[in-house]
Amino acid sequence: MGNSSRIGVALALLLGATTVWAEEPAEDASTLKESAKAAVSTAISAGKNLLGGASQGITEGRESAQGADGAIVISQLDQLEGKVEVKLLKVDTTDENFGALLGFKNLTEKPVRLINLLHNGALLAIDQDDYSSNLVPMENPEEVTVPPKTGVRQRFVFQGPVEGPKAVRLWGREYSVK
Repeated sequence: MGNSSRIGVALALLLGATTVWAEEPAEDASTLKESAKAAVSTAISAGKNLLGGASQGITEGRESAQGADGAIVISQLDQLEGKVEVKLLKVDTTDENFGALLGFKNLTEKPVRLINLLHNGALLAIDQDDYSSNLVPMENPEEVTVPPKTGVRQRFVFQGPVEGPKAVRLWGREYSVK
């Protein structure tokens, strides 16, 4: 839920609350403030839970339903085991960004699709001081599909500069820069 949506929900709740309270005897200001605080907090919490549940549902639905191409869908580290081998093939830096070429080798007889690569720090660049950099928005794929029994190379661009790149982290596993 965006900030403007949250503000809209909060204002609607506050307006509804003040309308109800206007019909009753005036209450202590601190009680009114606490009531408004509780109402807004509950609305924001419910909205976050709703969006979190929807996001999890989408991921679980995508994982359980193979794609039209029969692909195995992977969205976390433990699902890679025995299916995909990952290697950090090459890194490059510019004044503004850090690039990493990852190799994905499919060990199965079916296509494998790695999804949600842009979400929740799934893919990070880690520097020598253990600071992380996220992927550059709009310049990276959300998913990578690897055909059966072969590999693909995929370049990712991280927000930079990354001072002394140490590793690229995919779903918590680090691949060291050589």
